[in-house]
Amino acid sequence: MTARRVPLGELCEIDRRGIQPDDPLTAELPFVGVENVVGGRGGLLNFDTDSRIGSQKSTAFRFDQRHVLYGKLRPYLNKVAVPEFAGRCSTELVPLLPRNRVDRDFLAHLLRRKETIEFVMASVTGSRMPRTDMKILMSMPVPLPTLGEQRRIAGILNRASRIERLRARTANHLREFIPALFIKMFGDPIENPIRWERRRLGGVSEVYGGLQATRKRANHPLKKPYLRVANVLRDQLVLDEIKYIRLTENELGRVRLQRDDLLIVEGHGNPGEIGRAAIWDGSVKDCVHQNHLIRVRPNRDSLIPEFACTYLNSTSGRQHLLRSGKTTSGLNTISTSDGKACALFVPPLDLQNRFAEVVAAARDIAATTEAALDTASTLSASLMARLLGNGA
Repeated sequence: MTARRVPLGELCEIDRRGIQPDDPLTAELPFVGVENVVGGRGGLLNFDTDSRIGSQKSTAFRFDQRHVLYGKLRPYLNKVAVPEFAGRCSTELVPLLPRNRVDRDFLAHLLRRKETIEFVMASVTGSRMPRTDMKILMSMPVPLPTLGEQRRIAGILNRASRIERLRARTANHLREFIPALFIKMFGDPIENPIRWERRRLGGVSEVYGGLQATRKRANHPLKKPYLRVANVLRDQLVLDEIKYIRLTENELGRVRLQRDDLLIVEGHGNPGEIGRAAIWDGSVKDCVHQNHLIRVRPNRDSLIPEFACTYLNSTSGRQHLLRSGKTTSGLNTISTSDGKACALFVPPLDLQNRFAEVVAAARDIAATTEAALDTASTLSASLMARLLGNGA
């Protein structure tokens, strides 16, 4: 039977009870900021009620185990939490109190669903920090099944969310495995306890800069895909959006990427992101790179790409490149010369190859896990649309 549709305000009320920073009666309550809420899945990130992750510097709202916390700012519309303790939250989170015969988990899933986010996006207000118009949100038509049906739907979606969280946690553990293996096999790069030979990166590889993307290239004869800083994370490529650049035949010969090239971020507004590195997988034909990425092509007689990438992403490699960096107009940069001068220890080739084999096996497991995570996410979204859509 199709559930009747009612305004969201019939399911809950806004319960904004303000707390001042110096209120002694609430000073011991844990404080939750929007940064502590996991988007989509709704858990609280690294939150411990005894350690009080956030800090209250202005007015906050009070909440308890009855509320749903809703992220009202545009970047956080999918941040919806169901707390299991009493506390304080920033004013970027709005406590919503379910009305009689409304299941709290059902309400949270309604707020997280795609249709709700799209409805709110069409009506956010403010230019500097767009936020939800709560009156409009409360007017949004939503399905209202019986309490028993609400609990059945929430139970199904909760189980799907738990699977998704488990997959994500497993994937995170796998990402932590490679740096831990590196330390176990080779020792700490800073201390170099095994006293491996140290070499300059430029002495065991080719190091080149990339192309500057300017309007002056409009008349160049070739048009090729190129990688930007946004495509290169630490030990990870993000290839959802590939842009194109015009260049000459000579330039293509110089900057065309080969599989297993290393890419190092040369410029970034955040100093902590300088020098992050990833291995090119060769998945885009004739791909080149911009000048904010440094290309390193290891000499495989001395240096294996998987070893070099992990070293550069280690604390030691990052500290060296950060010390070499320069700051100009708020942008932190390193040069190809800095990259060539980067000192790294170089263990025997057979040991590097053994490390690369284990890394490859770990990546295969990670890829399988990520595929399962994607499946769980798709299942969760499909279930939510089916159970909470117009026909619910």
